[in-house]
Amino acid sequence: MLRRFPIIAVIGQGTPLPAERTALAQATGAMIAWLGCHLLTGGGFGVMAAAAEGFTGVADRRGLSIGVIPRLPDGGFDEPNRDAAGRPYPNDFVEIAIRTPLPPRVTDWQGAPSRNHVNVLTADALIALPGGAGTGNELDMAALYRGEAALPPPRRKTVLLGPADEFSAPHRAAFRHVETVALARETLTQILVQRGFQLFATEKV
Repeated sequence: MLRRFPIIAVIGQGTPLPAERTALAQATGAMIAWLGCHLLTGGGFGVMAAAAEGFTGVADRRGLSIGVIPRLPDGGFDEPNRDAAGRPYPNDFVEIAIRTPLPPRVTDWQGAPSRNHVNVLTADALIALPGGAGTGNELDMAALYRGEAALPPPRRKTVLLGPADEFSAPHRAAFRHVETVALARETLTQILVQRGFQLFATEKV
């Protein structure tokens, strides 16, 4: 019998992080590994790399670190995106890189596809750490395409993790919010069980 592990997406700031935010992203990635899930990120740096580093640091995990790689916005379909320092995606902690001809995000995101669509539509649940325009774009997509705003809070599949004032008021209204990784783990467990997954936790956290 096939056993499908849940896919948890982590989104957030793609630029260099302060030490406290790096530690939060790493702990989030490790928590997802301990739950026995796959990790999905955009394959870049900042929160994406820190979460993937924490995830791959769990030696006996069941899941894999997956990165959906956008193309360079002004480049060819086969040119992976780069960060502001010129580093090409994926980061060193991506185990499965899904290279796409899609840009990271687009202005008319309801009319044109981007890498962010793939992340949002693929994930069984999503955790957002504070970020910029790209993070906000993915949260807007989650609210529209995943029907989050129409669901009561206990059934919402997106979790905001971190200081509440670093998320917009519309996003705080649309999604669940927690302050700690421990509360995020409890919330994710509820979400995945409600969605019919049987979790095979690697270790108790």
